[in-house]
Amino acid sequence: MPLTTQDYPLTKNAFYRIIKNNMAQGIFITGTGTEIGKTVIAGGLAASLKQSGMNVGVMKPIGTGDTADAQFLKYAAQVDDELSVINPIYLRHPLAPSVAARIENREIDLSCIETAFAALQQRYDFVIVEGVGGIAVPIRDDFLVVHLIHTLQLPVLIVAEAGLGTLNHTLLTVALARQFNLQVVGIVLNRRSSETAGIAEATNPVEIEKLTGIPVIGTVPYEKRLGTVYPDVAFLADFMNSHIAWRKLEIL
Repeated sequence: MPLTTQDYPLTKNAFYRIIKNNMAQGIFITGTGTEIGKTVIAGGLAASLKQSGMNVGVMKPIGTGDTADAQFLKYAAQVDDELSVINPIYLRHPLAPSVAARIENREIDLSCIETAFAALQQRYDFVIVEGVGGIAVPIRDDFLVVHLIHTLQLPVLIVAEAGLGTLNHTLLTVALARQFNLQVVGIVLNRRSSETAGIAEATNPVEIEKLTGIPVIGTVPYEKRLGTVYPDVAFLADFMNSHIAWRKLEIL
């Protein structure tokens, strides 16, 4: 069913209670592709949880090109962890990690991700982990993002483009996640431009829910103020709360 406005607002500490009453210690946010809006959604979730009283940590296990995503997550969650813990693997080239590592003559040590994640789990009640690119991006030649999610044993939130083409990309992402027995707890549709929404944007939420059986917990409209490097954290939390029904996340 389509979401209504009453699905969105969170009373004080309501989201804290929702998460606290569930078993999950975190969530992995992946996308149907790169530059899809994972970071701003992950940061919005972190800011919302923080605003609700949750002791929340953030992690970007692998970053390529720069550390902007990791720094944004750190800012949104208002934590003081070292960037090397939030982002234990950084590669200079903005490419798939396996390709960037080959160019840079580096071996990606997966154990440092597990060590950093374990440390964050000790410090925080809930850890938000943002992936690199989409779910099938190779971290090493024999290890994809989907393998990392399986290793960390976290439920998954998928961020997808709101417009035309997202049915194919979203269904493929869900199919691969299910192939690895991952628990996909929700889908967020993100609009990346200020262009007027069309029929695809209007019909995609219902179609995705019908075809996947997974709740579309919100559609985030384009917002210029979120395009700045460090938007106001209170605004970020309130904006995401007004467009995403976090309470619909099926975290068991």
